[in-house]
Amino acid sequence: MLKQYPADLHIHTCLSPCADDDMNPANILNMARLMGTKIIGICDHNSAKNVKPFQEAAKSHDILVIPGMEVESAEEVHLLVFFEDMSTMLEWQEFVYRHLPPRKNNPDFFGRQQIVDEDSNVIDEEEQMLLVAASLTVDEISQKVFDMGGMLVPAHIDRRTFSLWGQLGFIPENLRLSAIEISRNICETEARRKFSISEGITVITSSDAHRLEEMVFQKTFLYLESPSFLEVKKAFEAKEGRRVIIRE
Repeated sequence: MLKQYPADLHIHTCLSPCADDDMNPANILNMARLMGTKIIGICDHNSAKNVKPFQEAAKSHDILVIPGMEVESAEEVHLLVFFEDMSTMLEWQEFVYRHLPPRKNNPDFFGRQQIVDEDSNVIDEEEQMLLVAASLTVDEISQKVFDMGGMLVPAHIDRRTFSLWGQLGFIPENLRLSAIEISRNICETEARRKFSISEGITVITSSDAHRLEEMVFQKTFLYLESPSFLEVKKAFEAKEGRRVIIRE
């Protein structure tokens, strides 16, 4: 029997320099619990170094944390990528890091890139500047993600900057993707019409939260047998009755 799981698959932590310092496991998971959110995706810019502590902390919250990352392509398109386990995600992270320009972050200008433990203590800071484009095209990222068994979701397609539509002006016909994300500033019907998204492509909406208050107003609901990466993948593919519903 399928159950409904509220989901927010695009949340930044204090590792992203543009996010608030209080975006740590304790605060994000408590906010998710208050909102009734059962599945979250931790998607920091070009890094996954805070995913594992969130997974550990989430064990006491009955919340599934899917390993994710918001990768910036060579075309400056933001793409959400998800993998089933941390070992694969860390392999992906190593691949991405090899394609980032070797620039050191300036925390006074861009913000701190804090790495935390499961108790929300800051244990380190990432020196590699994360707000940069990787030397990987959208096509190269898509191919690699699917070769590794992951999922690819172009982020906030309705935004004028850092989106597939904003940077390229179209959705490449042969681009392999799992779903498309829209922001909370547009409804699904309007997005499908405006950006020529076919009915065969699943659409989700996420908070893209950089601050705790941005996690409110849950709109994406997944109908799954149980909360897991593979079940979410089935929902994106509309297989075996699994599906995604956006409620306005």
